[in-house]
Amino acid sequence: MRKKWKTVFALAFGLLGAAGCNRGPQPVRVSVYTSDPVILKILDRALEGIESRHPGLSIELENIPYNNYQDKITVQLAAGGAPDVISVEVNNFVDLYLRGAFEDLTPYFQKDGMDPKAYYPAALKRFSPGGEIYALPSDIAPTGLVYYNKKIFDEAGVPYPRSDWSWPEPFLSLCQKLVKKDATGKVMRWAFADPYGTIADNFLLSDGGYFADSEENPTRLALDSPQALEAYRFRWDLIHTYHVSPTPSEIQNFSFGSGAESMFMNGQVAMMDSGIWHTPNFLVKGLSFDVVEFPRGPRGTRGWGAGGSGYAIWKGCKDKERAWVVAKELAGETLLSQLASTGMLQPALVKVAQSDAFLKSPGPAHRKILLDMPRHAHYSPFVRNWMEIWNGQVGPALDPVWLGEKTPEQVLPELTQDINKKYFEKAAGSR
Repeated sequence: MRKKWKTVFALAFGLLGAAGCNRGPQPVRVSVYTSDPVILKILDRALEGIESRHPGLSIELENIPYNNYQDKITVQLAAGGAPDVISVEVNNFVDLYLRGAFEDLTPYFQKDGMDPKAYYPAALKRFSPGGEIYALPSDIAPTGLVYYNKKIFDEAGVPYPRSDWSWPEPFLSLCQKLVKKDATGKVMRWAFADPYGTIADNFLLSDGGYFADSEENPTRLALDSPQALEAYRFRWDLIHTYHVSPTPSEIQNFSFGSGAESMFMNGQVAMMDSGIWHTPNFLVKGLSFDVVEFPRGPRGTRGWGAGGSGYAIWKGCKDKERAWVVAKELAGETLLSQLASTGMLQPALVKVAQSDAFLKSPGPAHRKILLDMPRHAHYSPFVRNWMEIWNGQVGPALDPVWLGEKTPEQVLPELTQDINKKYFEKAAGSR
């Protein structure tokens, strides 16, 4: 019996040089970075279906762990043996694109009569620097959902948050009512926390601010702007002035290092901001929860971060027509409908996002709010070394801020000046 497809873990591949499309009938290699068994099962079935619809086409799926994905793809590119179709995360896409890794898909897109308006504009724009399409959007992931535990709100006698709420008020007053202490004054339940370490991103973006002076063509870091100082100060105040949000140390003590998601599931935090992908875990736990948009900023503006992914074709692929067939189907309506039905992701195709496959999938009752959220979504600045700047410089500099050892005003202006001198001014001088 013919083996229609196989999943190949990339670490076992080694560097295959000119493998993939390079020798005629070789399989089309597809790389992904998911670890979810449900998603992998759907992908496996999808690849089998693609092969059955295209006789003579075989596909190999390389599942590379996310933490190793970017480095592995970069090494493969340098060795001339990258996968033919590469799943790219919206922020990691930037570095690979700037390395010249991807084929311009605009001619294929136009030849097949595909409509740019079928996608959320933010998702397609991210993958279309200079107006040329370098990846087909698959999903979009606004991080401006605020999950709230309905049972905790009911117990505290607090009305559920509404879409017209804002910060500092009524967000702060609501948080103060949700905190629960024991007889000694020790906090047993916090009001608000972030799932991946303490951040102020959504406060900054909802205040009309941004990380840099431009999302598409950044020339300087802008964490010294009035909006940044206001947003980071409020996030700091939630922890150290009002004591409605835990410090990083308190999160670790409460959840033994597993983060605020675990605290939310255990009823130790009433609200958590993030994206739709958490819902399966909450459903398994049997939580009574729902979602609302992140509160507007002090001047009534909306804004939040975003993730997502798409499929690109390696520029060195020798049979790009076959690779295009695979990429187009992987980012197509049929597969996206199946993935949307899991409740884990929001399709980048507006038609699928508006369908029952997504809107009636397992999850929060008010998931329909997600349909408009991409309009206010922001990605990281389009600059090659952003992850080095953000994770290697900004993150560590802010650690003492969130621990209460320093204030945002003591850190952000000097940090911004140092990073601009080290990265942006140096880059400008080399041009």
